Amino acid sequence: MLCLQGPASASVMLSGTRVILHETQRETSLPMKNTGTSPYVVQAWVDAGDGRSKTPLVVTPPLSRLDPGKENLLRIMRVGGELPADRESAFWLNVKEIPQTPNQENVLQVAIRSRLKLLYRPTGLPGSSAEARALLKWTVSAPAQGQGAVLKVGNASAFHVTLLKLTVNQGQGPDGKDQEELDAGMVPPFGELSFPIQTLKAPRAVQINFTTINDYGSESPEEFVKVPEGAEPVPLKAEPARAPAASSSGGAQR
Repeated sequence: MLCLQGPASASVMLSGTRVILHETQRETSLPMKNTGTSPYVVQAWVDAGDGRSKTPLVVTPPLSRLDPGKENLLRIMRVGGELPADRESAFWLNVKEIPQTPNQENVLQVAIRSRLKLLYRPTGLPGSSAEARALLKWTVSAPAQGQGAVLKVGNASAFHVTLLKLTVNQGQGPDGKDQEELDAGMVPPFGELSFPIQTLKAPRAVQINFTTINDYGSESPEEFVKVPEGAEPVPLKAEPARAPAASSSGGAQR
Protein backbone atom coordinates (compact mmCIF):
# COMPACT_ATOMS: atom_id res chain seq x y z
CA MET A 1 0.00 0.00 0.00
CA LEU A 2 1.14 3.55 -0.67
CA CYS A 3 2.02 5.86 2.17
CA LEU A 4 0.38 9.08 1.03
CA GLN A 5 1.39 12.53 2.17
CA GLY A 6 -1.20 14.95 3.55
CA PRO A 7 -3.25 17.36 1.43
CA ALA A 8 -1.07 19.29 -0.99
CA SER A 9 -0.48 22.92 -0.07
CA ALA A 10 1.93 25.39 -1.57
CA SER A 11 5.16 26.07 0.34
CA VAL A 12 6.53 28.57 -2.19
CA MET A 13 4.53 31.72 -1.56
CA LEU A 14 4.22 34.42 -4.22
CA SER A 15 3.66 38.06 -3.27
CA GLY A 16 0.67 38.79 -5.47
CA THR A 17 -2.01 37.34 -7.70
CA ARG A 18 -1.00 39.21 -10.86
CA VAL A 19 1.99 40.88 -12.46
CA ILE A 20 1.90 44.03 -14.62
CA LEU A 21 4.77 44.94 -16.95
CA HIS A 22 4.59 48.52 -18.19
CA GLU A 23 6.07 49.42 -21.56
CA THR A 24 8.36 51.95 -19.89
CA GLN A 25 9.85 49.27 -17.64
CA ARG A 26 12.86 47.24 -18.66
CA GLU A 27 11.60 44.45 -16.39
CA THR A 28 9.35 43.76 -13.42
CA SER A 29 9.81 41.29 -10.60
CA LEU A 30 7.79 38.95 -8.39
CA PRO A 31 9.18 38.03 -4.94
CA MET A 32 8.77 34.44 -3.77
CA LYS A 33 9.59 32.75 -0.46
CA ASN A 34 9.87 29.13 0.68
CA THR A 35 7.75 28.96 3.86
CA GLY A 36 8.14 25.18 4.16
CA THR A 37 10.75 23.01 5.86
CA SER A 38 12.21 21.40 2.73
CA PRO A 39 14.04 22.77 -0.30
CA TYR A 40 12.21 23.03 -3.62
CA VAL A 41 13.18 23.37 -7.23
CA VAL A 42 11.15 26.24 -8.71
CA GLN A 43 10.33 26.13 -12.43
CA ALA A 44 8.87 29.29 -14.00
CA TRP A 45 7.64 30.09 -17.51
CA VAL A 46 5.23 32.33 -19.42
CA ASP A 47 2.49 31.19 -21.79
CA ALA A 48 -0.22 32.96 -23.76
CA GLY A 49 -3.03 30.54 -22.90
CA ASP A 50 -4.87 28.18 -25.25
CA GLY A 51 -1.79 25.96 -25.39
CA ARG A 52 0.40 28.69 -26.89
CA SER A 53 3.84 28.62 -25.28
CA LYS A 54 5.66 31.14 -27.49
CA THR A 55 5.43 34.69 -26.12
CA PRO A 56 7.47 37.91 -26.32
CA LEU A 57 7.85 37.80 -22.51
CA VAL A 58 10.28 35.63 -20.59
CA VAL A 59 10.91 34.93 -16.90
CA THR A 60 14.28 34.38 -15.28
CA PRO A 61 15.54 32.26 -13.66
CA PRO A 62 13.52 29.55 -15.42
CA LEU A 63 14.81 26.95 -12.95
CA SER A 64 16.18 27.58 -9.46
CA ARG A 65 16.59 26.03 -6.00
CA LEU A 66 14.83 27.66 -3.06
CA ASP A 67 15.84 26.55 0.42
CA PRO A 68 13.53 26.73 3.49
CA GLY A 69 13.03 30.29 4.72
CA LYS A 70 14.85 31.78 1.75
CA GLU A 71 13.55 34.35 -0.75
CA ASN A 72 14.23 34.97 -4.41
CA LEU A 73 12.98 37.14 -7.26
CA LEU A 74 11.42 36.10 -10.54
CA ARG A 75 12.19 38.72 -13.18
CA ILE A 76 9.87 39.19 -16.18
CA MET A 77 11.00 41.11 -19.25
CA ARG A 78 10.06 41.66 -22.88
CA VAL A 79 12.35 40.17 -25.51
CA GLY A 80 10.89 41.63 -28.70
CA GLY A 81 7.87 40.57 -30.70
CA GLU A 82 4.84 42.51 -31.87
CA LEU A 83 2.21 43.51 -29.31
CA PRO A 84 -0.80 45.84 -29.74
CA ALA A 85 -0.07 49.44 -28.77
CA ASP A 86 -3.72 50.44 -28.23
CA ARG A 87 -4.61 47.90 -25.51
CA GLU A 88 -3.24 45.59 -22.84
CA SER A 89 -2.01 42.11 -23.72
CA ALA A 90 -2.65 39.20 -21.34
CA PHE A 91 -0.34 36.27 -20.60
CA TRP A 92 0.07 33.73 -17.79
CA LEU A 93 3.01 33.36 -15.42
CA ASN A 94 3.40 29.73 -14.29
CA VAL A 95 5.37 28.86 -11.15
CA LYS A 96 5.80 25.18 -10.28
CA GLU A 97 7.35 24.00 -7.02
CA ILE A 98 8.99 20.59 -7.32
CA PRO A 99 9.82 18.81 -4.01
CA GLN A 100 13.10 17.02 -3.41
CA THR A 101 13.27 13.25 -3.89
CA PRO A 102 12.28 11.54 -0.60
CA ASN A 103 14.54 9.01 1.09
CA GLN A 104 11.74 6.55 1.87
CA GLU A 105 9.97 4.41 -0.71
CA ASN A 106 6.31 4.43 -1.76
CA VAL A 107 5.72 8.12 -1.19
CA LEU A 108 3.47 10.10 -3.50
CA GLN A 109 4.94 13.50 -4.40
CA VAL A 110 2.90 16.39 -5.74
CA ALA A 111 4.35 19.26 -7.78
CA ILE A 112 2.15 22.31 -7.22
CA ARG A 113 1.76 24.91 -9.95
CA SER A 114 0.54 28.47 -9.40
CA ARG A 115 -0.80 30.37 -12.40
CA LEU A 116 -0.91 34.17 -12.29
CA LYS A 117 -2.18 36.74 -14.75
CA LEU A 118 0.63 38.65 -16.46
CA LEU A 119 -0.44 41.88 -18.17
CA TYR A 120 1.66 43.93 -20.59
CA ARG A 121 0.50 47.56 -20.46
CA PRO A 122 1.53 49.98 -23.26
CA THR A 123 2.02 53.67 -22.53
CA GLY A 124 -0.52 56.27 -23.55
CA LEU A 125 -3.66 54.16 -23.11
CA PRO A 126 -6.75 56.33 -22.60
CA GLY A 127 -8.20 56.32 -19.09
CA SER A 128 -6.92 53.98 -16.39
CA SER A 129 -7.41 50.40 -15.24
CA ALA A 130 -9.37 51.66 -12.22
CA GLU A 131 -11.86 53.41 -14.52
CA ALA A 132 -12.30 50.42 -16.85
CA ARG A 133 -15.05 48.76 -14.79
CA ALA A 134 -17.28 51.80 -15.38
CA LEU A 135 -16.95 51.19 -19.14
CA LEU A 136 -18.46 47.71 -19.04
CA LYS A 137 -21.52 47.12 -21.23
CA TRP A 138 -24.33 44.66 -20.52
CA THR A 139 -27.26 42.83 -22.08
CA VAL A 140 -29.26 39.60 -21.77
CA SER A 141 -29.61 37.86 -25.13
CA ALA A 142 -30.68 34.59 -26.66
CA PRO A 143 -27.86 32.08 -27.13
CA ALA A 144 -26.52 31.43 -30.61
CA GLN A 145 -28.01 27.95 -30.53
CA GLY A 146 -30.83 26.42 -28.52
CA GLN A 147 -33.08 27.97 -25.90
CA GLY A 148 -32.30 29.90 -22.77
CA ALA A 149 -30.45 33.14 -22.15
CA VAL A 150 -26.90 34.46 -21.87
CA LEU A 151 -25.46 37.49 -20.15
CA LYS A 152 -23.18 39.41 -22.51
CA VAL A 153 -20.57 41.68 -20.92
CA GLY A 154 -18.67 44.04 -23.22
CA ASN A 155 -15.56 46.07 -22.42
CA ALA A 156 -15.17 49.48 -24.07
CA SER A 157 -11.81 50.19 -22.40
CA ALA A 158 -8.22 49.38 -23.36
CA PHE A 159 -7.71 47.41 -20.12
CA HIS A 160 -8.63 43.88 -19.09
CA VAL A 161 -11.43 43.72 -16.52
CA THR A 162 -11.49 40.67 -14.25
CA LEU A 163 -14.95 39.88 -12.87
CA LEU A 164 -14.69 38.03 -9.56
CA LYS A 165 -18.34 37.87 -8.49
CA LEU A 166 -21.21 37.74 -10.97
CA THR A 167 -24.68 37.11 -9.56
CA VAL A 168 -28.04 37.11 -11.32
CA ASN A 169 -30.73 38.47 -8.99
CA GLN A 170 -34.20 37.79 -10.33
CA GLY A 171 -36.31 38.07 -7.20
CA GLN A 172 -33.98 40.23 -5.08
CA GLY A 173 -35.68 38.88 -1.98
CA PRO A 174 -34.02 38.83 1.46
CA ASP A 175 -34.21 35.02 1.50
CA GLY A 176 -31.72 34.88 -1.39
CA LYS A 177 -34.05 32.98 -3.71
CA ASP A 178 -33.95 33.38 -7.46
CA GLN A 179 -30.21 33.99 -7.41
CA GLU A 180 -27.62 32.34 -9.64
CA GLU A 181 -23.85 32.60 -9.34
CA LEU A 182 -22.22 32.71 -12.77
CA ASP A 183 -18.69 31.58 -13.57
CA ALA A 184 -16.96 34.94 -13.85
CA GLY A 185 -13.95 35.66 -16.03
CA MET A 186 -11.69 38.30 -17.58
CA VAL A 187 -13.27 40.54 -20.22
CA PRO A 188 -10.64 41.53 -22.82
CA PRO A 189 -10.15 45.11 -24.05
CA PHE A 190 -12.68 46.10 -26.74
CA GLY A 191 -14.12 42.56 -26.51
CA GLU A 192 -16.92 40.73 -24.74
CA LEU A 193 -17.71 37.51 -22.90
CA SER A 194 -20.95 35.53 -22.72
CA PHE A 195 -22.16 33.79 -19.56
CA PRO A 196 -25.02 31.25 -19.80
CA ILE A 197 -27.87 31.89 -17.34
CA GLN A 198 -29.24 28.47 -16.41
CA THR A 199 -32.26 29.77 -14.47
CA LEU A 200 -33.73 31.68 -17.45
CA LYS A 201 -35.67 29.89 -20.18
CA ALA A 202 -35.72 33.02 -22.35
CA PRO A 203 -34.00 36.43 -22.34
CA ARG A 204 -35.43 39.10 -20.03
CA ALA A 205 -34.23 41.99 -17.92
CA VAL A 206 -32.43 41.05 -14.69
CA GLN A 207 -30.33 42.65 -11.98
CA ILE A 208 -26.63 41.72 -11.96
CA ASN A 209 -24.46 42.15 -8.88
CA PHE A 210 -20.73 42.12 -9.56
CA THR A 211 -17.26 42.80 -8.20
CA THR A 212 -13.94 43.17 -10.00
CA ILE A 213 -10.24 42.75 -9.18
CA ASN A 214 -7.89 45.74 -9.27
CA ASP A 215 -4.18 45.93 -10.14
CA TYR A 216 -3.23 44.87 -6.61
CA GLY A 217 -5.44 41.77 -6.52
CA SER A 218 -8.04 43.33 -4.21
CA GLU A 219 -11.78 42.97 -4.70
CA SER A 220 -13.78 46.08 -5.54
CA PRO A 221 -16.93 47.13 -3.64
CA GLU A 222 -19.99 45.23 -4.85
CA GLU A 223 -22.20 47.05 -7.34
CA PHE A 224 -25.28 46.19 -9.38
CA VAL A 225 -26.72 47.07 -12.78
CA LYS A 226 -30.24 46.64 -14.17
CA VAL A 227 -29.49 44.75 -17.38
CA PRO A 228 -32.06 44.94 -20.21
CA GLU A 229 -32.82 42.37 -22.86
CA GLY A 230 -31.16 43.10 -26.19
CA ALA A 231 -28.93 41.87 -28.97
CA GLU A 232 -25.85 43.99 -28.17
CA PRO A 233 -24.36 45.11 -24.82
CA VAL A 234 -25.08 48.70 -23.80
CA PRO A 235 -23.34 50.97 -21.26
CA LEU A 236 -25.06 51.11 -17.87
CA LYS A 237 -24.36 53.08 -14.71
CA ALA A 238 -23.58 50.76 -11.80
CA GLU A 239 -24.95 51.49 -8.32
CA PRO A 240 -23.55 50.39 -4.93
CA ALA A 241 -25.10 47.15 -3.69
CA ARG A 242 -27.14 47.26 -0.51
CA ALA A 243 -25.02 44.66 1.27
CA PRO A 244 -21.19 44.54 1.32
CA ALA A 245 -19.54 41.89 -0.83
CA ALA A 246 -18.78 38.62 0.91
CA SER A 247 -15.12 37.68 1.23
CA SER A 248 -13.91 35.48 -1.59
CA SER A 249 -10.80 33.36 -2.21
CA GLY A 250 -9.88 33.86 -5.82
CA GLY A 251 -6.43 32.29 -5.36
CA ALA A 252 -3.86 32.43 -8.12
CA GLN A 253 -6.50 32.59 -10.82
CA ARG A 254 -7.77 36.08 -9.88
